[in-house]
Amino acid sequence: MKKIITILLTAITLTACTQIQKPVKSFTQWCEEKSTLPQKTKRTVEILLKKAGTQNCENANTKLSKLNKLYLPSIKISDLKPLSSLSNLAFLNLNSNKISDVKPLANLTNLTILSLDANQISDVKPLSNLTKLTYLGLGKNKISNLEALKNLTNLTNLSLWENQISDVKPLSNLTNLTNLNLWRNQISNVKELSNLTNLAELWLNQNKISNLKGLEKLINLTELFLGENQISDVKPLSDLTNLNTLGLSKNKIIDVKPLSYLTNLTYLDLTKNPIINETCPLQEKYVCKF
Repeated sequence: MKKIITILLTAITLTACTQIQKPVKSFTQWCEEKSTLPQKTKRTVEILLKKAGTQNCENANTKLSKLNKLYLPSIKISDLKPLSSLSNLAFLNLNSNKISDVKPLANLTNLTILSLDANQISDVKPLSNLTKLTYLGLGKNKISNLEALKNLTNLTNLSLWENQISDVKPLSNLTNLTNLNLWRNQISNVKELSNLTNLAELWLNQNKISNLKGLEKLINLTELFLGENQISDVKPLSDLTNLNTLGLSKNKIIDVKPLSYLTNLTYLDLTKNPIINETCPLQEKYVCKF
């Protein structure tokens, strides 16, 4: 019995190792198999051949493998597998396509800038190893779980607008962020953002925020957008004296006096709030928009 168990465990281990060590398929291989590929994969191969400026598979592979920048926005691609061997890429733009599976990008560990806005992505786990990323664009997708992003600590710019995010706790470790866009999500608790003290620009408009506790720590903010939430108390913002732009339209704000400390403001949007006394709390009255 022990012998059988040992044999089984050995077989499982060997199978796992085989899967882990499975080599990445080269573009040459994808190209040579083009006629037998599914239409969506074939389309990606054809687009890459066009980018390479040749129909010769070997020559295309040589050219594509040397690329460090690749722009492929708005071309209706959905299958990224033919890109999986282009590990020299540092910049990749795939905005406005039909992408749902980003697993083929997991091998592109030299990427520093990756833009995937306006696709159909829900699972970002395959991006967890792309630790050189400084910019990541994932706006207008179907993302709700951010756990896979927590180790991308080199990020300075993260765009997650128009997703299905309610929990921002995984972002609390990304302390190098200077720009964070969370516009149009389902966020109510912003306390977890209090560690992000390097933030200069933060978009939180069109969420479910009523309590601003935590934001008072973000003293390096210069631009903050909180329009279309459920905010009534703006006192936590009174310490953010570096702000020059503050958006608070369409909330439940009655008293704006706490904003009088924000003397560097050049634009303050207070439109569509139930403010009792519509008097600008700042010395420069033209700054306020009621």
